[in-house]
Amino acid sequence: MLHRRAALIISAVLAGIGLASALHKGGVALPDVIAEQLPPAADVVQALGLGLDQVAITGHRFTSDEDLFKTLDLPGTRSLTAFDTKAARLRLESLPWVATAELTRVYPGQLNVRITERSAFALWRHDGRDVLIDKTGRELQAVPAGSVTHLPIVVGEDAAREMHNLMVLLARFRPLQEAYDSAERVNGRRWSVRLKTGGRVELPADGEALALSQLETSGDLATLLAGPPTIIDLRAAGRIAVRPVDPKVAEAAQRNVAGIGSLIERVGAGGGHR
Repeated sequence: MLHRRAALIISAVLAGIGLASALHKGGVALPDVIAEQLPPAADVVQALGLGLDQVAITGHRFTSDEDLFKTLDLPGTRSLTAFDTKAARLRLESLPWVATAELTRVYPGQLNVRITERSAFALWRHDGRDVLIDKTGRELQAVPAGSVTHLPIVVGEDAAREMHNLMVLLARFRPLQEAYDSAERVNGRRWSVRLKTGGRVELPADGEALALSQLETSGDLATLLAGPPTIIDLRAAGRIAVRPVDPKVAEAAQRNVAGIGSLIERVGAGGGHR
């Protein structure tokens, strides 16, 4: 095979260069005319047609060619054999969108790079910015405010890190998932889920699934979500507090929840927990 023969030739040339260097260091003088004729190893590789002459990159959509080539750092590499594919792979995978990078040498002089990119899972809103994140919470790309409407929105300092667990929780409770508008991470401890109707669900710091399960089993979750905008407060263990978002609809909201049962404690518009 071509690359095997080329490798043998390169090895022989490099061995010769190494021997000449060893003889010189060992006190055995070489004629200057011979020493001057020994070519640099990189030039030998280039002459054999094993230079890094072509790079093919595929699989990327959101990562620019410019960023990929800059990260590959090709200008300092003259030969395909000398190119450090492992180091290049690690550099590429540090780029925001890149999940994996596969680099393959194709002798005599081509490098193939196959990129697999991450998927945007949610929109993280914080510090006045909208940022696309993947399911691990990794930041992918900042986007103009209001330009992304098809992804769930999370708000708060550490919301990106905890967002995947929230989405798993919502998937268990279909009425809440369908009513979901956004969620804010409060004090790094719990979620306040905002609903499309304008209401919200205040989840506890612990036992969110249990609280929602009790509400769903009784049938009250669907009832409350289908009614006027209300704040459903589940932060107190074993107790549900429901209050209207708008005082103007307080009477209607109270009628809506009147038959829910002793599990629900109605509180005034200013009541509730901090």
